[in-house]
Amino acid sequence: MRNLIGKGGFWALVLMVLTLWAPNLSAQEFEYRVNGRVQVGSGQPSIELSSPRSVKAAKVTLERSDGNKQTIKLGDLRLGETRTIPLKQPKGKFTYVATVEGKDIDNDTISMGFNFDVAYVDAIALKIDRDTVDLGQGRVPFVSNRPVDRVEIEVFDTKSNKILERTQSFNGQSGSLEAKWDAIAEVGGIRLTVHDVDGFWTGMILEPFSVLIPHQTVVFDSGKSSWNKSEEPKLEATLQDIRKAIEEHAHKGLDMRLYIAGYTDTVGGAESNNKLSGDRARAIGQWFRKKGLKIPVYSQGFGESVLAVPTPDETPEERNRRALYILGDSPPPTSRDIPRGEWSQVR
Repeated sequence: MRNLIGKGGFWALVLMVLTLWAPNLSAQEFEYRVNGRVQVGSGQPSIELSSPRSVKAAKVTLERSDGNKQTIKLGDLRLGETRTIPLKQPKGKFTYVATVEGKDIDNDTISMGFNFDVAYVDAIALKIDRDTVDLGQGRVPFVSNRPVDRVEIEVFDTKSNKILERTQSFNGQSGSLEAKWDAIAEVGGIRLTVHDVDGFWTGMILEPFSVLIPHQTVVFDSGKSSWNKSEEPKLEATLQDIRKAIEEHAHKGLDMRLYIAGYTDTVGGAESNNKLSGDRARAIGQWFRKKGLKIPVYSQGFGESVLAVPTPDETPEERNRRALYILGDSPPPTSRDIPRGEWSQVR
């Protein structure tokens, strides 16, 4: 899982012309820019004021919508000089009424007023519990600390081709949310771009990491989740391959987990086969744990619902009595071999 974090913001550029007929005003053109969309920790809201001519004893009075009022004395301003005025305010959104005053070279009063809005807000922070993510079924639950306007969703296949793109509106909701799209098999990754209501955004790419562990099939006791001692060298070899894969990918800094999927042939009832395959997958996971495997292990049984070789009912077929060992940093996306995401942790 890689995080790609970005910030959006904008400057409002306003030009005010003070007309000749206005009382007590000289013909003036003042320019000001408001840096009014700022995230906490990345600067302070501010105004940039440019003087069109020499002005004496300039000052700016700012009245905020919560009643706060302050006057900033700028002193004398030269022709074309620009001053930056920081806006010291708490987090939140406020409207300001600004008044700029001063004297021109003829000692006539110059005065202009303008209004502007400021949003000084926390950066977007997202929390995603990978155990609840199901890329194959088109579900990414997440928690946002900021009101979300929309989420842009891009889905890629295993060859990095974009296969779906959509925008989901949230209309200012925050807290626990869920990005959704139509279920697609064999998802290679997704990119989520979350926009808050103030124009800021953060992006995240989710790429399922998985390694299919090669193994020899364990022969279980008939109708049971136990096996003969003679089968344990197969499990020892598989455990060695798991540890080798963990070591090979350790540099990626992933929080790895092992997922064991169990399957049966069509001998017996579908319900009993589903339970039997789950019990066998869990038994293998427990054996790995007892042998010192430190990473979390999850198991799930699919019974006869996913046959490697199609057969009629009540057909013994060794190739259908199988298991998959998947090393990954999140639950495997649903697919033909993994039609459900109901994993249980092996204790």
